[in-house]
Amino acid sequence: MAEKVDVRIVKTKERLKRALLDLLKTKSVSEISVSEICKKGEVNRNTFYCHYDSVADLLSEVEGLFLQELSRSIKISGDTVNSVSDLVYLVLRIARANNDLCSLLFSENGDKKFLATILTFALPSAVDNWSDELGISRRDAEILYYFISGGAVRVIEQWVAGGFTENEKIIAEKLN
Repeated sequence: MAEKVDVRIVKTKERLKRALLDLLKTKSVSEISVSEICKKGEVNRNTFYCHYDSVADLLSEVEGLFLQELSRSIKISGDTVNSVSDLVYLVLRIARANNDLCSLLFSENGDKKFLATILTFALPSAVDNWSDELGISRRDAEILYYFISGGAVRVIEQWVAGGFTENEKIIAEKLN
């Protein structure tokens, strides 16, 4: 039998998440305090600590929910990630669909490691494909992947900061 969800907890957590995201518009995550989140979200500090240990813990949950959506949306298999273009296009498509959230998470105020974490979803598939197609060792394919994904992170950050104006397919093809 499914566990009953307490609507009050869901609403409280949602207010805390919205407060954090609002604060990320003007401050980096390291500058945001629990008190500020609670004040903005109209939630008691004790209530905050019933659900989260820290601001980083709350941010981690927000990112985790996005990663869950991403992993559901991107079913990475050997057929979907055959090139850098495929990988970047998938990430850009999901980022555009979640542009408000990504604008904050990928911004100067967001978690700098988060976008790189997203790109690691494709690592196993890309390494398999590239080592076979390019005839290189798995280790060399990993090195290639980390090199390419590092540059892709910066391009994606710039695309998001620019307001998602360029077509994601064109950007992905340019990176390929």
